[in-house]
Amino acid sequence: MAENPVVLLADAARALHGRADRVGAVQWAIESLQAFTGASFGAFVTVEDDGAFVEMLSGDAPRDLGQLIDMAVRLGGAEGGALVTVTVPSADGNRHGVVLLGDVPPASYDEATRITVLAVAAHLGVALDNLATVTRLTEREALQREMVHGLQEAVRPPVPSVDGVELGVHYLPADPSAPTGGDLYDWVVLPDGDLHLAVVDVVGKGVGATKEALSVTHALRLLAFEGYPLTRLVARAGELVTAQSPEVVATVVVARYRPATGALRIAGGGHPPPLIVSAAGKVREIVAPGIPIGWPGAGSDKVARVTLGRSDALLLYTDGLIESTKDILEGLDALHAAAAETARYPAAHLARALVDRALRGAERRDDTLALVLRRRAPLGADAAPRLGPFEHWFSPNPATVPLARHLMADWLEHLVIDEDERADLLLVASELCSNAVRHSSGAPTSLVLRARADADAVVIEVEDDGRGFDSPLTATEELPDSSAEQGRGIYLARALTDELVAFRRDGHTVVRAVKHAVLAAS
Repeated sequence: MAENPVVLLADAARALHGRADRVGAVQWAIESLQAFTGASFGAFVTVEDDGAFVEMLSGDAPRDLGQLIDMAVRLGGAEGGALVTVTVPSADGNRHGVVLLGDVPPASYDEATRITVLAVAAHLGVALDNLATVTRLTEREALQREMVHGLQEAVRPPVPSVDGVELGVHYLPADPSAPTGGDLYDWVVLPDGDLHLAVVDVVGKGVGATKEALSVTHALRLLAFEGYPLTRLVARAGELVTAQSPEVVATVVVARYRPATGALRIAGGGHPPPLIVSAAGKVREIVAPGIPIGWPGAGSDKVARVTLGRSDALLLYTDGLIESTKDILEGLDALHAAAAETARYPAAHLARALVDRALRGAERRDDTLALVLRRRAPLGADAAPRLGPFEHWFSPNPATVPLARHLMADWLEHLVIDEDERADLLLVASELCSNAVRHSSGAPTSLVLRARADADAVVIEVEDDGRGFDSPLTATEELPDSSAEQGRGIYLARALTDELVAFRRDGHTVVRAVKHAVLAAS
């Protein structure tokens, strides 16, 4: 024998059960058994309904099964070695395959060796069972993820592109293992150019609640496209839905927004009050009373009318956002405070921040959804004269970035821009300049910061002579970790602007950021 049986079995326990691939497990077992028994070759034969074939081979021998057996017989002869065959059992009572060990010296193949070979084969069988189970679970999880993704795509309408409108939404189910629940939303541009928004909260959880919530959102959308008056929209949707599903109970809030003027009309059906959040952090509730769908007299009592100012945001949400503390009034106060603190966040980040803050440290008992619409109206046409473009060349040294920021601030002072938006633009410029410093070649005055007014937008470009950088410019909801060496500047630049692209021009890398609706449209 090549080694002590106890050592081989200990090695088998570690090697076979610690592997994540079938090929590696089978190869280790065959090579180890060949060395242990002194065989001329080892093989693992897989037996299937349509025949048998050599899956793994160790030693100098043919891979064809017939030729392999002929070789074993020839090597055996009158005084040659034995051909040892051992079944590798499977948990279902069948077998994974058969181990063949050819030309095993008869003198060394004693009872202890035979038992050791059987034990290693049993170890291999258990390892292959485990690998097969993991494979099935992985495939099942992949299928479930695909189904979840398909379901989520079906219930999440695409974000409409509307001039002067910024939209964001964030949803968390009560059960992290459930892909969807009874909290749904809808947004779509109507034929007259108005934006239809709806948030629905159906009593119940899981896919069944999702189906009922979809019936409500689809009824509301259909009636909106038909021009049904907002005053009767909730009541009529309730009639249509409960005629097919009498057990449905749902709170509803529907909004109709006119982007050109900022005019907003809101109808409710027993839903928590929408909030209007100003850029300065002032928060007010909009009273839109009504009775939920599924209750007697379902419908809206009146339609609330407001006009969004520049950078004002509308927040529609479900009760999971204010009930995590079990006290709705406390939840509303906390929501007001959180909205005031995050008022300047872009719509998508504002929606996420409000959900995260509401559920931080709280027990998640209900689905939670927050939808944000922010008005992005430009200043008046006579607000300010136009300036020529700004350009500043500087060297790739961190100490030069504050000066570049200061000079751009002087340029921005001659434009009539909200103070907060000016601060956002300067932060974007500073982050992009710092990024360019890290990725440039190091040559003096090889970097340039540019800015220009373009219709209602400010365009910022930072150019460097480096070979580019690896940080992706794709959208992300997650702020990079504070210890991350890269990514935070790009994250901030994307979060604070409407467009962020990187491209090569004349052998240089250019990162361009665009923020709309900050200037008077020319």
